[in-house]
Amino acid sequence: MIWPRLILVLVLLCWLVPFAFAAEPVGAVWLTNQSVSQYSGLARVQPEVYSVAVTDRYVEVRSAGISLYDLGPFQTSANPVERLRRFIFRIPRLPDPATNAFTSVRPDVLGVFVNGMPIYNQFEAASYQGQNLWHFDSIANGDDGTWTAGGYARAGLQHGFAPGLLEKLIADASGHSPIIGYAFDGFPIYGPWSFANADGTGGLRRMRSSYRLRQIKRRITWPDGTPLTPGQFGPEVNAGNTGFPLGSFAEDYEFAGGAGDLDEFNGRFTKTPEYPDGIYAYFLSTDAEGRLAFPYLLARQYRGKISAGDLKNAFMDLAGEPSASVAGKELLWLTRTGATTLELKVEGRELMAGEAVRLSFQARNANNLAIRFLEYVHERPLHLIIASDDLSEFDHIHPELAAGDRYEVVHTFKHGGRYRVYADFTPPGAAQRIETFELTIGGKPRAQVPLVVDAAWTKMDDGLRFSLVSKQPLHAGEDIEFTIAVSDAATGKTVNDLEPYLGAWGHFVIIDERKQHFIHAHPLEAGSATGTQAMAHTHTAQPPGPSPSEIRFLAGFPQLGRYKLWAQFQRGGQVLIQPFTLQVEAAQTARKLAVAISPDAARVKIGSGGFQPALLKVNAGKPVKLAITRDRQPNCGNRIVFPSLGISRDLPPGETVIVELPAQSAGELRFTCGMGMYKGAILIN
Repeated sequence: MIWPRLILVLVLLCWLVPFAFAAEPVGAVWLTNQSVSQYSGLARVQPEVYSVAVTDRYVEVRSAGISLYDLGPFQTSANPVERLRRFIFRIPRLPDPATNAFTSVRPDVLGVFVNGMPIYNQFEAASYQGQNLWHFDSIANGDDGTWTAGGYARAGLQHGFAPGLLEKLIADASGHSPIIGYAFDGFPIYGPWSFANADGTGGLRRMRSSYRLRQIKRRITWPDGTPLTPGQFGPEVNAGNTGFPLGSFAEDYEFAGGAGDLDEFNGRFTKTPEYPDGIYAYFLSTDAEGRLAFPYLLARQYRGKISAGDLKNAFMDLAGEPSASVAGKELLWLTRTGATTLELKVEGRELMAGEAVRLSFQARNANNLAIRFLEYVHERPLHLIIASDDLSEFDHIHPELAAGDRYEVVHTFKHGGRYRVYADFTPPGAAQRIETFELTIGGKPRAQVPLVVDAAWTKMDDGLRFSLVSKQPLHAGEDIEFTIAVSDAATGKTVNDLEPYLGAWGHFVIIDERKQHFIHAHPLEAGSATGTQAMAHTHTAQPPGPSPSEIRFLAGFPQLGRYKLWAQFQRGGQVLIQPFTLQVEAAQTARKLAVAISPDAARVKIGSGGFQPALLKVNAGKPVKLAITRDRQPNCGNRIVFPSLGISRDLPPGETVIVELPAQSAGELRFTCGMGMYKGAILIN
């Protein structure tokens, strides 16, 4: 008779387990709307949480992204969407602290509030000059100092943010603050009031952040000590109510252990009313006056263990645009090493033509730590050029930051055969780098297309005429200036409605027939405010206005042979790609005599890695003499420009040029290459 009783007990346990789970804080704290059990269209949309499902591992929370309870700017996206939402949040039910390897927060959403609203990442949505290096503290920059310690009154602030229920949370010292949300690692997030001691004793007090403003005068290094290149410097520190005072950027802060109650993740292990046996918890950090203090809720990493896969699945918006996905396994892992290591992981069902695969890149520094923020160059952190072995196929795509500090994009190779993948990126503290990977794709290969030199540089495609012209014969080792015009094939009239593509009127990629050299060039325009012949990127004008009648760009070829050139433009939201095949002749033998370099001249080299050194230090009140030597390999260093002085000099490949600068007062003098891609600075003390 024991078996029927045992079966009855098991049935009762199966029925009671979900209720036991729901009694846990992570299953019970949600503000729910009981009038609807599931999302089923416009007529049934209700505020707050409409579904909570508890399993043995996760708590799944669903909401429509609307709430009657306002938790201030933290639940406001930097890019609001005017439509109904279908949010799904998946929170670990039994969180586990990590011991040494900590996972970076998602770039978009950090967790979920108890009202079903996302906790948005407020530190990565916008950066200085769009470079992805100095990230605005959008909370402090949206306040005049009333609600945040880092806010300040200024003319450009139209209106401060409304704190909503945060105002009551900050003021209510009657008891321990409630749970206001959960992070995606499963640990709770509380309001600002907690027990003074982690064992639950000592009375109540506000939880103080251990982050403090760095004592810096120039924004030339990151808080972790990474020295940036001059082109990556942040703006000057301005202590007044204009410009960028300390606290404008997340990188203006550093962690000082023991300076407050909370650790570098903005939390601590402690006893709370909901977790009397103790738990790790994040807190809404405030200063002594009760103002919100950086980093507010979470810092840049989770304290708990969470895999990149779980972090990807922790937040979904089913009403949004469907994201490209692949099913399968890890197919290939390749690594390129150097001062910065770049890893490529390929995932998918098969490495076959016609099968979607995920190309996942991760950059690591010399300490083998993942680099989260690559510099945005031409509006993207990583430019990926994919070309078939015969150079007949070409793609220019852009991986974006995903969970796990990886840059990912889904791509489908059209045919079987060998492909080269060129990753063009710029790490913090370093110049532009190009790493090449080779992939062999299974499946039926296409017939090889011979690389035949174009007899004429005029091409017709989709009703347009593309006319390429060079100003001099194509010889290796020289700077060749090209112009390209786009016109209507029927009327011959120049097209004036091209649109900026990735921040420029065009992009030009060149690969030689041996696949030994890769060139990524951009348009030029003559003239500057100082009247010099400096070159500048044409996309700097805002708004861009009508497209130019012809687009100029500069390219150098390292050796004789055939080269494939792809010109890219944008029109009507569509990217146009026009290939050309060029024949480059041998270098001319004429060489200029060597230049005598005086001992007092500072030597500077310029090549594909930019200026070396890119930062010089000199004394004020003395003339400066520079001996600048340009590498013969293809690079953007055709000229050096000092914009503030109206001085520029041509830099022929393989030659040294002497540049003399007048004495300057203390400060900073910036210089660039002719195309503005390489940047340097002279610190005058």
